[in-house]
Amino acid sequence: MVTTRLSIPRLQGAAELLDRSGHSDEEIRENLHDLERLNRYFGGVRTVLVHLSRMVGEHSQSPITILDIATGGADIPRAICRWARKRKLAVAIEAVDRNDQVLAVATEWSIDFPEIRLRQVQAPPLPYPDHSFDYVIASLFFHHLNEAEGTLLLREMARVARRGLLVNDLFRSRLACLLTAMTTRLLSGNRLTRHDGPMSVLRGFRPEELRRMATEAGLANVRLGRLPWFRIALTNEIAT
Repeated sequence: MVTTRLSIPRLQGAAELLDRSGHSDEEIRENLHDLERLNRYFGGVRTVLVHLSRMVGEHSQSPITILDIATGGADIPRAICRWARKRKLAVAIEAVDRNDQVLAVATEWSIDFPEIRLRQVQAPPLPYPDHSFDYVIASLFFHHLNEAEGTLLLREMARVARRGLLVNDLFRSRLACLLTAMTTRLLSGNRLTRHDGPMSVLRGFRPEELRRMATEAGLANVRLGRLPWFRIALTNEIAT
């Protein structure tokens, strides 16, 4: 009964402000800075590093190649680089996004991370040959897609990955929407952050929806888990 009361239908046919054009460079920069802080303090970075660390294990191939889809300000790739440097593990990250304003900020902020290569890409599909990367990651991107697009992207991620894939996103619930709205208003005055934060939750997928998409994409051995701060993770390790 608690689950029923807290669940909420997925918001369909709505666009976040960041998905639209016409924003100033300063608005984009502020919004990406807010997203980096939210990822750092509310589980986004931790979700990726916990699951990536488990999938990598004692893998010693050098470098480990990673594709980060819809990278935004590239805060997740930078966090991976710091993690890898501490482990003395070489990584090469292809970080892609469709928005040229966003990529300009990501390029500036990643100047001290030669491990990261930034590229403008509209996904899905993915413009790479089969098995191009060890791991493929999508953080806070799936809620921008409908189920058909999400299924296609999962299929594409599995196609270009050699060892595994990770989807890190927001878990949809009434409580998550309420707390996200409160948090974004307390932490930021940026209109994109304040508008898009709760809308992202309303557009998020629940575990059963992600599992259905994974099944339709033909993925086997999928793991789904919920983490603190309304995060949900889907992983698929590919047998080699």
